Amino acid sequence: MRWRFVAGLVISLSLLLLLFWKIPVGDVVDALAAANPWALIATVLLHLVVLSLKAVRWAVVLRATDDERLSAAQEPGPPTNTKRRRWLVFDSLFLGYFGNYVLPAKLGEVGRSLLYSRGARVPFASVLATIVFERFLDALVLILAFYAVVFGAGLPDALPAWVDRSARLVGLGSVVGLTVLFAWARRLPADPERGPQPDSSASSTDSAVQSAYRKVVGAARTFREGLAVVRRPSIAALAFAWTLVIWTVEALAVWLCLSSFGEPVHWTGAVLQVVISSFAIAPPSAPGGLGIHQWVSVVVLAPFGVAASTAAAASLVLTVAVIVWVVPLGLHGLWRQETSTTELQEAYEAMPPARHSG
Repeated sequence: MRWRFVAGLVISLSLLLLLFWKIPVGDVVDALAAANPWALIATVLLHLVVLSLKAVRWAVVLRATDDERLSAAQEPGPPTNTKRRRWLVFDSLFLGYFGNYVLPAKLGEVGRSLLYSRGARVPFASVLATIVFERFLDALVLILAFYAVVFGAGLPDALPAWVDRSARLVGLGSVVGLTVLFAWARRLPADPERGPQPDSSASSTDSAVQSAYRKVVGAARTFREGLAVVRRPSIAALAFAWTLVIWTVEALAVWLCLSSFGEPVHWTGAVLQVVISSFAIAPPSAPGGLGIHQWVSVVVLAPFGVAASTAAAASLVLTVAVIVWVVPLGLHGLWRQETSTTELQEAYEAMPPARHSG
C-alpha cells in the first residue's frame, strides 16, 4: 500500500509541476487573492451539503438491503451502542472519501465498506455491492447531464474531440453495467449447496476445486444481497432522484466558485467541468485526483473564455473544498466508531480471500 501512496504522490506532483510550468504560479495566486471570499466560503459549504446528501442517498440504498434481510429473517441485530449506529452511514461514507483523497487506488471504498460491515454486522460484499450500484448511478446521471448540454446548447467548437468520444464510451459502459447488475440481481446465483459436494475420496486437487467453487458462488450470493435496491423500483427511483439533486448542487458549487473569480460562466460550462473532471479522477491514480483535476478544468473551461490561471485556481479551491471536510470528519468518524485505520486494515487482511468479495 505504501508504494501506491508514493506512486500517487509522484503523479500529483508531476502534473502540478507541469501545470505551473505552463501557468505562472504568480498568476494563480493573484487569481485567488482577487476572488470573492464569501463566494468561496459558500462553495466550501455547498460541498458539505453534497457530501451529506450522498450519505442520505447511501442510507436509502442500504435500506433496501436491510429490509430484504429482515424479511428473510437474516438481520443479525444492531450494535449495542445506538449512537454509533445512528452515525454509522455518515461516518463510513466520510471515511471512504477520506481514504480516496489520501490514498491512491480508491482504497477508501474498502474502508467504507468494512467500517459499515463491522458496525451493522452486514456481510462486507453486500455493502460493497451498494457502492458499486451508486457508482453506476452516478455515471448514468453524469452522462444524462452531458447530453443535456449537447442537446440544450451544444458543445463548444473548441472543446477537444476526445471529450465527446470519452463521454459516449462511458455512457455506454454505464448502461451496460447497470443492465448487468439488474440482470444479476433479478436472478439468484446457483445455490452452493447444489454445486459439487466435498468428496472424501477425491484427490486434494479436486477437493480444492470444489471448495473454491463453493466459496465463489457463496461470495456471489452475498454480493447479490447488496443489490436489493435493484429489486425495489420505488427505492431505486428515490436513489436516482437523490443522485440528480447531488450533482445539481455540485454543478451549482462549480458555477459559484467560478463566479467568485469574476468568471460568470454559462451553466453548460459548470456542468461539463463536473462531468469530465468526475470521470477523469474516477480511475485509481493520484490521491483525490490532484493534478488531474486541475488539468481537466483548464482544458474544459478554456472554450468558455476562462483564463488558464483562473481555471487552475478554481480547481484548487474545489479540491480543497472537499478535503477540508472529509479529512477531519473521516477521522472523527473513526473515533466515534471506536476504531482506527490500522484496525480496519488488520481486519480486512484477516478475512478469508473469499470474504474479501463476500
